[in-house]
Amino acid sequence: MSQTPPQTLGKYQVIREIARSNDIVYEAYDPTMNRRVALKELAVPPGSTEAQREDRLKRFMREAKAAGSLSHPNIVTVFDVDQDGGRTFLAMEYLTGHNLRNALDTKGRIEALKAVEIAIEVLKGLEFAHSHGVVHRDIKPDNIQILDEGQIKITDFGIARLTFEPNLTMDGQVFGTPSYMSPEQIHGREIDARSDLFSLGSVLYEMVAGAKAFPGDSVVSISHAILNVEPQQPTEMTYPLWQVVDQAIQKSPNLRFASAKEMQSALESVRAQMISGDVVLQPVPPPTAYPSAIQYPAATGGPMFGVPYNPAPQPPPQPTYGQQLPAQLPMPHSAYYYRPAKPPLMSPATKVLLTRVMIATVLVAALLGFGAALVVAMVRVLEQGPPSSQSVPAASPANVRSEAVPSPPPGSAPEPEDPRTTGRRAISERDPGARQRLWSDAASAWTSEIERTRAPMEARTAAVGEYLDLARIAHGIGATQAAREALMEAENFAGDEPRLIAEVTEAWQSLFGQG
Repeated sequence: MSQTPPQTLGKYQVIREIARSNDIVYEAYDPTMNRRVALKELAVPPGSTEAQREDRLKRFMREAKAAGSLSHPNIVTVFDVDQDGGRTFLAMEYLTGHNLRNALDTKGRIEALKAVEIAIEVLKGLEFAHSHGVVHRDIKPDNIQILDEGQIKITDFGIARLTFEPNLTMDGQVFGTPSYMSPEQIHGREIDARSDLFSLGSVLYEMVAGAKAFPGDSVVSISHAILNVEPQQPTEMTYPLWQVVDQAIQKSPNLRFASAKEMQSALESVRAQMISGDVVLQPVPPPTAYPSAIQYPAATGGPMFGVPYNPAPQPPPQPTYGQQLPAQLPMPHSAYYYRPAKPPLMSPATKVLLTRVMIATVLVAALLGFGAALVVAMVRVLEQGPPSSQSVPAASPANVRSEAVPSPPPGSAPEPEDPRTTGRRAISERDPGARQRLWSDAASAWTSEIERTRAPMEARTAAVGEYLDLARIAHGIGATQAAREALMEAENFAGDEPRLIAEVTEAWQSLFGQG
């Protein structure tokens, strides 16, 4: 492929190259329509086989068909697809501004209200695409363009899935950007519109928190986080917004929003709360019922001191026919008064003194403990005396056992713990972080067992059966979250085996009433 841009491509006059990744993008001029356009030229790596060239061409034409069939304000418009002298290209609208990735790299994070508004616009485009049988499959900050006038556009339908045509992706093939792929994408399973919602939920998390929902320094670590880690609510995110994001990034598609329209409605409700200022930071119990107080017109200075929290508004007094209200209304006593604040138990000076005493006590105790340990160690060394090169240790049960069972060679991995034992420890573990580590250890042990055995399908069946038993046990003892996690682990090991998938689906239905 030439490093200098061509003078023309078809009827378009090329001005300059503006981007180069898998393909090459030029700024160009359309003399027929008298408008500036962007030309995306297919770039096939040198040395590619004929089969690889045909696959790249099919996917390029798939992008043209996917985006070209969609006409929506939040989706980039494709005007034309053509060939010129062996060069295949598509012409689309020229987008000004910058993409979301540039904004995050510059600012670090996006203000929560602005982030919600960007996500709502993306959902409008996704709802239109999904309703026309197109699943984007690569929603990420790089593919969300913010125009100079503030409009949001979804770009790059290069790996889109057209549900009304045969799938170009073979079973087991994975396409997408690791940090934003859904669990079903990582497994290479059949996906639907809910995969795009998972990706957008991850993008929304990153916009508000300033960090990725599933961080990692490699594809393996990122994929493990997506499959096994449950992100926690960021401090920058309000609780209503976190509820939406948390539902969007659920591991199982059955637990996410059913459609882009449903997620859009939830975010519009959050945006209305943000604008009105009625935002709940954390779930709170309903307020205590207080006696209502009278509301007065603005001319009287508003409600008097002592009006209860969120009182029911009362209409102002209305004059009867022929009667006029006085300029100043009498101010009766309020329904109740706030109790005065109690004085602090300790003065600031006393708190400082107690803090210093506690620190000194801890330091002295640490020094005494270290000294005692040092004395004990020295006494033991003196009692044992110098080691004798001729001495032979007496026979003991420990020695006999060490001779009977040879120790593993240096550098070898220890024998993994029985995954059944680890799973039973997981369902009784209350700490979410510790429980996730136990699930991860159990999954690693099952994976090793499947890889080592000559009958991997029997091992997978045993793994799925064990996780289903753990889910029923956890559900029976009231550990609902652990039961859900066990069922999701069973889904991971079921893979694309219809019989195992049916067993997992039946378990979901029997325990939680969902398939």
